Amino acid sequence: MHSTLKDGRHARSLIDFGALYAYLFCMMASNLLLSMPILGGALYLSGRVAFIFSQLRQPLLSHIIPRSLRRTGTILLIFVFLLLLALMMILPIELQLAEFWCLFALVFCIMLRLPLMRYVAEKGLIDDHHPLKKMGLLLLVQVVFLPVLFLLMRIFTELPISTILSLLGGFLVSGLFEFNSINRLKFPGTSDFESYQQENQALQGVHAYRIFQYTLLAATAALQITQVTTFTFIGVSADALILCMAIALLCTYAASIFTNLLLHRTQSREPDPTFLMIVGLVAWLYGLILFIRALDEPSSVTNYLSLALCTMGVTIFSRTIMAMEGDMRRVAAFGIGHSPSPATHAAQLIRLNFSSLMGQLIALLALTLLALISTENTSMTWETLFSAFSPLFTLPAFGLVAVALIFSLLFPMTKQHMEKLRRYMELQKEGLENAALHDQLEAVVIKKSLKRYGIKILLAVLRPLYYHKIRGRENIRLDKDIACVFVCNHGEIYGPIVTNLYVPFSFRPWVTYEMMERDVVADRVCNGTLKDVKWLPKWLLHFLVDKIAAPVLVWIMKSVDSIPVYHDNPRKLMQTFRQTTAAMDAGDNILLFPENAATTEDHRYAREGVSEFFTGFTMIGQLYHNKTGKCAQFIPLYADKHKRTITFGVPTRYNPDIPNNEEKERLCDYLRGEMLRLAGMENKKPE
Repeated sequence: MHSTLKDGRHARSLIDFGALYAYLFCMMASNLLLSMPILGGALYLSGRVAFIFSQLRQPLLSHIIPRSLRRTGTILLIFVFLLLLALMMILPIELQLAEFWCLFALVFCIMLRLPLMRYVAEKGLIDDHHPLKKMGLLLLVQVVFLPVLFLLMRIFTELPISTILSLLGGFLVSGLFEFNSINRLKFPGTSDFESYQQENQALQGVHAYRIFQYTLLAATAALQITQVTTFTFIGVSADALILCMAIALLCTYAASIFTNLLLHRTQSREPDPTFLMIVGLVAWLYGLILFIRALDEPSSVTNYLSLALCTMGVTIFSRTIMAMEGDMRRVAAFGIGHSPSPATHAAQLIRLNFSSLMGQLIALLALTLLALISTENTSMTWETLFSAFSPLFTLPAFGLVAVALIFSLLFPMTKQHMEKLRRYMELQKEGLENAALHDQLEAVVIKKSLKRYGIKILLAVLRPLYYHKIRGRENIRLDKDIACVFVCNHGEIYGPIVTNLYVPFSFRPWVTYEMMERDVVADRVCNGTLKDVKWLPKWLLHFLVDKIAAPVLVWIMKSVDSIPVYHDNPRKLMQTFRQTTAAMDAGDNILLFPENAATTEDHRYAREGVSEFFTGFTMIGQLYHNKTGKCAQFIPLYADKHKRTITFGVPTRYNPDIPNNEEKERLCDYLRGEMLRLAGMENKKPE
């Protein structure tokens, strides 16, 4: 659902506690009047569906929502209301006639209250700056319903006055909650519609934006079913409903704080918003799995745990979506070349409301069928009904959350991409261009590309095995507008592994081309890293590496976005430098390992200390300065296998005022000397 902000923008928030509280209130009222909580929930949900459907009955919707979906929604709506009509004809005969119509009147007043409060909100009669005045006016809006409800319950029911007053108090409180969740939809006008059509067609070609919208639509429908499922099946009594609401509020508050803390961490490797979105969906999905497994025991601890997981998952997901809203507006602007029009924003809201409508229709259909079955099979207990007909509720919710999870996994943008997009938009506002950054963003935002979650999972599995402490971080002061070059010792394969696992900054590593080309990687590994392996015949070792290890290594190198280095081909080596300079111009940092194994006695990388350097890497500073006018930082770091530490040294900057050859020697001498100092081996020969 959406809450409208003062500046006219719409913050996406899937949690609608106003409607949820009203739904729970109707269930409790139905339980008090008729001992049938599901009936009150079904009546309220039918009114809610009718209210949303009335908002969506606009001529221009035929161009915003596909005709097939509108037709499906209309048919489903007609079918559900026919079932409700049958239910209303049967129930007064089966139940106490007066109590039933009192419940109907209560729900009807709640539904009349919705458009009345919406009218008050649209006319601007409520001032958000004065909470007490706002609350007083909201209570006043509802006072017109109280005498009618009081007289109906007093005359036609045997409820004590205290219970009637409690119900009326709940009616007032639900109105206060519900007002904050009212949608104020603004439909695109005829004059705006042509621009909307053009923008919508262009946005369909923006891959990242399209995938994000699919994720949001599936999750919006799933939420409606999930809320009805968990609260209906668990809250079979007033006490259970109150406990459910308390759990939901507590979990929402805790998950909101947790998510906000993670999203606003100052460290460079703060969680990716898309990763948090996936975490929320996984928690939500697991909560539904627990719920399905525990349906034979209503109100059990497992059911309450499933409710907590679903609520926390939904909260994490929705808070992340809200945090990503500005980035997605920039994605849309990048894709179509300008900021989307108000008509496009309105169309997005309409689609989300239609998705919400479809989810509520599915939930209402299940509730209505369950209520009808319960009237025809009075011998069946609620527990038996829940167990027998749980697929009506659980499977649609489970399927929609799974679909949302799949789309979120396909969403290609990382935190780094979003930061680069912000930087690109800032450059555009200043009238500047950055072709390298534009091309890099275009490959992710517009073209179809996949986020490589496999490498993230692999790194997460390996990280505990190579646990390292980070030292010297206080030496690092990264400039967001100037790229840096991390220079590390190789230590055979140890340096590349632990830096990819634990260096707390984003980077693209230099990797010898032989580790990125499938046809030569096996020879490189067998003649280098594994050349001392004697317990396997060479032909068998080569066969195993070629058929098993080589594909994995190539996949890893490509997944970490490596830049191939051609040491033995000067012409291709210039390609390495051009690609590196373009990456730095686009905002990427570089990680490289400049040691020359040929300078040691055994032609192996030093296991302790630092071997002599290849000096050519320093050309990065010159080329980057020639292209951008900026002086890159060169940051030394030392990975110590025995102490399990990665230590950052004091950086140095490229100095364009020093002749190239002298600057090359200065950079190499300084960086190697600093790395030896970090290793505690200033005066020792590396082993």
